[in-house]
Amino acid sequence: MKRSYIYLLVVLVAVVALVIVFTNKPQQEEARPVLRVGTDAAYEPFEYIDEDGNFAGFDMELIAMVAEEMGRDLELQNVQWDGIIPGLMNGNYDCLISAMTITEERMKQINFSDPYFTIKQAIVVREDDDSITGPADLVGKTIAVQNGTTGDLYASEVERVRMKRFDTNPQAIQELLNKNADAAVMDDLVAYQAISKMSGLRMIEIADAEVENYGIGVKKGNEELLAEINKALATLRENGKLDELVEKYRSM
Repeated sequence: MKRSYIYLLVVLVAVVALVIVFTNKPQQEEARPVLRVGTDAAYEPFEYIDEDGNFAGFDMELIAMVAEEMGRDLELQNVQWDGIIPGLMNGNYDCLISAMTITEERMKQINFSDPYFTIKQAIVVREDDDSITGPADLVGKTIAVQNGTTGDLYASEVERVRMKRFDTNPQAIQELLNKNADAAVMDDLVAYQAISKMSGLRMIEIADAEVENYGIGVKKGNEELLAEINKALATLRENGKLDELVEKYRSM
């Protein structure tokens, strides 16, 4: 009886010890949900691949802050511009951010978040060409643009214009530098960035150009995600982080 009692006592102590160990064992962190984001990383300074092969730019910093506010890990996918909306509609990623202007035509396909950045269209020409001083001088000229952008839409409305459309904005700029186009049309901050990094170019502001708003694209029907993104953007506005990011890139 005595031995049985001792044996039971030893077993009881061992069980209690195991319970204590497992109770005090740190809980393994649950994996955070992932926010999958599509972008066309060829539109500096908003999204591009830096010299180390990493995503960089205004949009990339912003979406990282949005994902953090949402408590999600960020997964970026580099997608060509002409396939970025179809990819979202197909469910290849949860949302897109790619310096995309909110337009009525695009809103027929996808939903947009509240605006996060405003721009206007601008003209880029060669410094050695003084034949273009404003929008009126684009008539009858050859204009290079990134296909499907609002720069493309703006230039296409010019009378007798000859359009040259490219997959990326750098290709359009190169066509201008190669003297195979008279001008290029693009968002003003993108134009400013281009002329600051490439010699031989100058920018012409379009005084009466409409102000455009950028938004984060979300698949129609995904109202819950859209609300989460808008809530994150509102928080970033309230705490000043969005304004700080805008000022950082406006002053570059």
